[in-house]
Amino acid sequence: MWSYVGKKENDIWIWTAVFDKDTKFFEIGKRDEETFWKFYYQIPIAEEFQTDGYKAYEGLDNRKIGKYGCTNWNEGLHSFLRSKIAMLKRKTKAYAKSIRALYRALALVFIRWNLLPAE
Repeated sequence: MWSYVGKKENDIWIWTAVFDKDTKFFEIGKRDEETFWKFYYQIPIAEEFQTDGYKAYEGLDNRKIGKYGCTNWNEGLHSFLRSKIAMLKRKTKAYAKSIRALYRALALVFIRWNLLPAE
């Protein structure tokens, strides 16, 4: 999910993974392979990863490209996050003033709505 910090020229990406209704993860960074692999090593291994066609996912052995099914769970999460965090809404005056502020807002929503995995 795309957002920005400070001004629109400062692109930031929120990487999300949804394993089931109770297990969701996020990472904030650039839209590049380095950020993807940093995120990948923080999430559980899955039998199959359903992704879009983005090139950063090409290194996954157990990857299935699809537009329907589990990838829509991710879109549902994005919609939910936009509804709860003003700085993620598409047409708004609210914006993240720092990556830390964006991270904290996401963390608070994940905690409040029990989106974090049970340990």
